[in-house]
Amino acid sequence: MSVCALIAAAGAGQRMGANINKVFLPLYGEPVLRHTLRAFETCDCVDDVVVIVAPDEVEPTRRLIGDWAEVSRVRHVVAGGATRQESVSHGLGHLDAACEIVVVHDGARPLIRPRTISRAVEAARASGGAVVAVPARDTMKVVRGDEIVSTLDRSALWAAATPQAFRREIIESAYAVGVRDGVHATDDSMLVERTGVRVKVVHGEYDNIKVTTPEDLLIAEALLGARDETGPKGEGAPFMARQAPGSAPGVRVGVGIDVHRLVPGRPLVLGGVVVPFDLGLDGHSDADVIVHAIADAILGACGLGDIGHLFPDTDPALAGISSMIILGKVRDSAGAAGFVVNNVDAMLLAERPRIAGYVPAMRATVARVLGVAVEDVSIKATTMEGMGFVGRGEGMACYASCSVRYTQEQPRHETSSLGGRVGDS
Repeated sequence: MSVCALIAAAGAGQRMGANINKVFLPLYGEPVLRHTLRAFETCDCVDDVVVIVAPDEVEPTRRLIGDWAEVSRVRHVVAGGATRQESVSHGLGHLDAACEIVVVHDGARPLIRPRTISRAVEAARASGGAVVAVPARDTMKVVRGDEIVSTLDRSALWAAATPQAFRREIIESAYAVGVRDGVHATDDSMLVERTGVRVKVVHGEYDNIKVTTPEDLLIAEALLGARDETGPKGEGAPFMARQAPGSAPGVRVGVGIDVHRLVPGRPLVLGGVVVPFDLGLDGHSDADVIVHAIADAILGACGLGDIGHLFPDTDPALAGISSMIILGKVRDSAGAAGFVVNNVDAMLLAERPRIAGYVPAMRATVARVLGVAVEDVSIKATTMEGMGFVGRGEGMACYASCSVRYTQEQPRHETSSLGGRVGDS
């Protein structure tokens, strides 16, 4: 019986806070999607794979997968829909005529083991449908508002994951009925259950996590690192990093420092916010010392030089330019080099004025330009207790650090989308 796997990878990944699909984020030196596809490549019972991504990601994904020599079973890369249910439905329309068993798996579950895929397929062959799941380990409460209504019997609760496997006619019928009835399901088995088919549970592994948040990415990294690199084929080594010597690491850190003199007759701009004060910072731009330090930290983390080189004070076109424009251009330069910002931390050295009341607006302004959450921007200040040029009120200084993550597999200074080639869709 021919087995086809549908890899659902069209999610927006908003909770990840990245500006690209989370399946393309680096995990142990490779994109998340590559780990997922390798598991299906090394599973002997899988014949064909269909990858489902967002419409604008189809061609880049096709080229990217074409560069992965060890991935040969991907037959199609197709456009998904607005929801996971719509995406899987689109994938069902690209099954090979010989396909009899359909396996649906989340592209963001890169730690799935080939043996678990095989067990799900065998269960589907025998019973019609099977779901990989694990027993609930936490006590589950029913809550309304902020009060517990009841406690569920944990012994009867399982956390459903993927892969989920079904005979082709069963899942196609379930999706057709779901569309007819206007049902919006959170997983495939929910649609199948509605048709009266009893779905079997296949005991999975707790490390088959779905990468949804930045914390999940760190957990997945640790779990992959703990796997035995010399283990049996398909269970250990195929998941390990294959990062080329000299290639960019997944996470990098940079440091920035900026200093400006205080002078009369200029507004004081800090963190993109005008702070009332009788003096302002002197500079060719608006001299926002906080933003300049953050921009230099980002450039340093990405290995892209510094703002003095990219935005020289000898360029008359830059006179009086808002530092937020500079920060936006730095963000774009980092993105073109394959990086996105994780977080920034800035420490302002200033004797006066006190900025505590303006910090929330500064954080929000910087976060908006960088495309990160406000929680990922830290801005704070301290005095120099009257010591040095800062203590004498002659100027301000700022130290900043930034972490970035590498998001593309090709060399950093190539700006093409995702590289490679795969079969026709």
